Amino acid sequence: MEQDDHASRRTLTVPEPFSLSTTCGPVHWTTGRSPRHRWHDGTLTWIGWEEDRIAWRTARQFASDVLDITGSGSPGLDAEWGRRVLGSEIALPRYDDPVIAGIAERQPGLHPYCDGSVFEGIITAIVGQSISVAAAVTQARLAALFAEPILIGVHEYRPLPRPDQLADASDELVRSSGVTWKRAGAIRFAAQEYLAGNLPADQVARERPEVTIVELMKLPLVGRWTAESVVLWGVGAPNAHPTGDVALLRAARLAYERPDLTLKDLDVLAEQWQPARGLAARLLWTDLFGPAPDPTRRDEHCDTV
Repeated sequence: MEQDDHASRRTLTVPEPFSLSTTCGPVHWTTGRSPRHRWHDGTLTWIGWEEDRIAWRTARQFASDVLDITGSGSPGLDAEWGRRVLGSEIALPRYDDPVIAGIAERQPGLHPYCDGSVFEGIITAIVGQSISVAAAVTQARLAALFAEPILIGVHEYRPLPRPDQLADASDELVRSSGVTWKRAGAIRFAAQEYLAGNLPADQVARERPEVTIVELMKLPLVGRWTAESVVLWGVGAPNAHPTGDVALLRAARLAYERPDLTLKDLDVLAEQWQPARGLAARLLWTDLFGPAPDPTRRDEHCDTV
């Protein structure tokens, strides 16, 4: 295990409104099981790849428009990391729907935290198909096959494998992470397609989620649910709608006080959230599960998925 001491401290300016704790709710909901990120004591810790090297960052918010950053990642890439992973420059809309507008007022500054790329979104979505409850655990096993752990503070972290690592791996190796044989083959095929330049670009996926979904569904084992997960959680597309998500249905039933709401009803209701259905979904999930706990806030939820 490697202790990474090559860290520098700096600040990153983010457009207002921005709330790190609200944005990082999904990190907190995994309750520390992910190998790639963790929320602890008001701080986000993240690890990933910068070209061919592993880089990590911690982020903490002390001012409304400033993040305190520490890590081995290049300071010159901090702003790009903020845009790619924290969705820091996604414009937050005003909602005509009074329920969503009310949640947005209670949870200001929520931006779309995500994997940061179409490729990582595909990997996490395919892994999540087979063991949805323990997807983060399976991600950890997959990451452990390709990278030694980095000790940051008192916790170990690993990034997900690079496309070239997965493309060169055997189905047997990927299968040993706990995914099925079909999932292992699909993950390797996606890596090969990425290297061949056949996957949608990240910016295209962010701006044109429906077109991207159609393209992604051409991949093995990628149906609509998986493709929607990629654009929602892979690149944080603001208008990606997770059709069929039971947690979102539960959140909507409570928020709208409509216990008989169905998944079909929810799809119809989501049309009112255009062109920010993905952001509205995140608001509903946050209203249900709560933001990541911040020592400076006293109104936090404690629920996790």
